[in-house]
Amino acid sequence: MHLYYFLLVISALACGSVPPREVDLSNAVLSSLSMVAGWILLTHIASRMVSNYVKRGEVEPLDGAQIVEKQLDIFRWLGLGVSVLCLAGFGLARGLDVIPIVQDSMFLQSLVLLTPAVAITVGTWSSEHLYGVRLQYTDATISNYARTLWRSFRSGMAWLVVPVLILLAMSDALNSLPISATASSVLTLVGIALFVPLVLPWLIRHLFKTVPMANNDADWINELMKQSGARRTRAVRWDTGGSAFNAMIAGFIPPFRTLFLSDRLLDELPTPQIAMVVLHEAAHLKRRHVPLRMLGILPAWGVGTLVTKVLGDYSWAMIAGSAVGVLLTLVLLRWISYRTEHDADVTACRLAAKLAPEFPQLPADYDEACDALSAALYRVTFDQPAGRKATWLHPGVSDRVDFMRKFSQARSGDTAISHSPTLVSFPGSQ
Repeated sequence: MHLYYFLLVISALACGSVPPREVDLSNAVLSSLSMVAGWILLTHIASRMVSNYVKRGEVEPLDGAQIVEKQLDIFRWLGLGVSVLCLAGFGLARGLDVIPIVQDSMFLQSLVLLTPAVAITVGTWSSEHLYGVRLQYTDATISNYARTLWRSFRSGMAWLVVPVLILLAMSDALNSLPISATASSVLTLVGIALFVPLVLPWLIRHLFKTVPMANNDADWINELMKQSGARRTRAVRWDTGGSAFNAMIAGFIPPFRTLFLSDRLLDELPTPQIAMVVLHEAAHLKRRHVPLRMLGILPAWGVGTLVTKVLGDYSWAMIAGSAVGVLLTLVLLRWISYRTEHDADVTACRLAAKLAPEFPQLPADYDEACDALSAALYRVTFDQPAGRKATWLHPGVSDRVDFMRKFSQARSGDTAISHSPTLVSFPGSQ
């Protein structure tokens, strides 16, 4: 999960808890439109200026691309503040309760709340496309422009924004039924409980552009997943247009889960490294890391709810509770994610040593598996040095490599490593 997209959705929806008050809605809308449009204009001006430097030979093309990327990153992050200003400062969120139809729909309210931040993000994608057009890296046609924006949305925030909106639309539909509020709440909770493990993986699989994997790859990858304990997981080729090294698993309940392996990863990594990436993802399933991360959010929002109740007499109680919930979520998810990533790396190397006799694609022992996975981590970040640094959900590459090597065994196999006292053990792990 990209931290930016997570905060985009959370911060926007949290503004819905701003205490309502009478506002001039037309002024709020006009001010918000002006601010967002001005911000998008600034991103395009920034990209245009850098492209001019490159065209005049004052900046190298690669350096120019990196400058644009950094500038747009800054515009996106500052854009979150601009979004909050529009919603809470100008009063766009405060006036939702007086808009006909919108006031009775959580889905429509969320659309309004998400619009400023989403528009700013799309604006940065647009300015990035403009940079490519001006330097003739891509076509200037309207159709290509539309495809570029759609591809960016589809491979970025769509997997988070679309499910949230679907759940809210479902909640609206249940609340409109002629049943009691209690029954509606129970049905909503049941719907969410079924949506996350069953519908969400299917939805993500269709949001991401995928194609069938080559038969020779599909056969051994599916068999490797099966033998590693991740049975009934469908492996697909993730079509990113050759732009991304990535792998992920959507879902955690068989057969409603899919292993995504990006086109660039499959095309450019040697087979032993691909196999180690597959085992890393299989380890997340085997060790039940996904539900563990989901459960890790509950204490944070439990504390946030408690804060709201304690401060119930104050108009800003809901804001304070939401802020506490968001902050604790960030802290807990980071803590859990770092430990699960380290655990998945070590478990993948152990699995490789155990399954090597059955799979010629795998390294022969733990040490070789560690070398292959380390090489894969460095290879997928070779043209993005920033990707080697620690992020919200992933420890830095060097930290991961060092952690794996702590458990390097002098002999192959799956022995004494499980007795190491420093390897974190998680509830429900096998």
